[in-house]
Amino acid sequence: MLQVKNESSEITTPLKTRLEIHMARNELLQKENQELKEEVARLKSQIISLKAHNIERKSILWKKIQKSIDDNNSDSHHQLKPALQAIMYEKSSENDNFHTNQDFKDSSISPRKERSTILLPPTPPPKPSSTLFPPSHKNCEKGIKMQPTTAPPPPPSPSKSSLGLKSVRRVPEVIELYRSLTRKDANMESKTHHNGIPAVAFTRNMIEEIEKRSTYLSAIKSEVQSQKEFISFLIKQVESASYADISEVETFIKWLDGELSSLVDERSVLKHFPQWPEQKVDALREASCNYRDLKNLETEVSSYEDNPKESISITLKRIQALQDRRACWRQV
Repeated sequence: MLQVKNESSEITTPLKTRLEIHMARNELLQKENQELKEEVARLKSQIISLKAHNIERKSILWKKIQKSIDDNNSDSHHQLKPALQAIMYEKSSENDNFHTNQDFKDSSISPRKERSTILLPPTPPPKPSSTLFPPSHKNCEKGIKMQPTTAPPPPPSPSKSSLGLKSVRRVPEVIELYRSLTRKDANMESKTHHNGIPAVAFTRNMIEEIEKRSTYLSAIKSEVQSQKEFISFLIKQVESASYADISEVETFIKWLDGELSSLVDERSVLKHFPQWPEQKVDALREASCNYRDLKNLETEVSSYEDNPKESISITLKRIQALQDRRACWRQV
């Protein structure tokens, strides 16, 4: 019996373990199925909301398109309306002129009738239901009726400004002719002075007159004439200047600048002397300036003293600035 029990227990234990594993797996699958169902429901609700939003957007866009089409139609209608009103107004004015001429012919027969027609107010424009063109005088006498046709809305009642514009009209050809003539006159006036002197000669005369009256220019001219020997002496000194020591160049430039400072305007006076060696003078001045900067840097470096009260960062910044200046001069 014990052997049978042992054998049955050996058989049932792996089966139990397998059953438990399958049951646990089944529970996991059921949970995953439930989660998937919830996810599907959520996605369906999102699809429904997106469809509703899409329908709303389409309706808004359709309304905007319809509104823009209506606006364009209304603009075109407003643009055509003044043209039709102008045509109706011209036709009504022609009819008024025709009636007044006919009344003037009949004035010899009945003067009282003439007075009554003059005192009467002008005939109003036709109503919208009336014909497009008013009936002629002959048709009115014979009693012939015109067939009614659809007409545009009548023009507004003629104001004082519109009545005054009947006799005066702007002709574009006349305006263009007037503008072309005024342009030609302006160009001719700009080319010649009012006394018949050409513009170029007139400006040249003005410049010469200003130069004659300018004390500054007269002083420069007088110095050019009086300082010829002095300038020629300076030219010889600059051309013969050649130094092995840079400090001598600095002393020479100081002496030259002191001599040129006696002139009214160095540039304006030396401009009248084409033999002045301007490039050599500029090179000597640049060399002197660089030598002066180097001397200043040398004095700063040699006189540098460390201050123990200052922080290390400030001291390092000062040393770095001096080293940067030295590196720049080495590159030069």
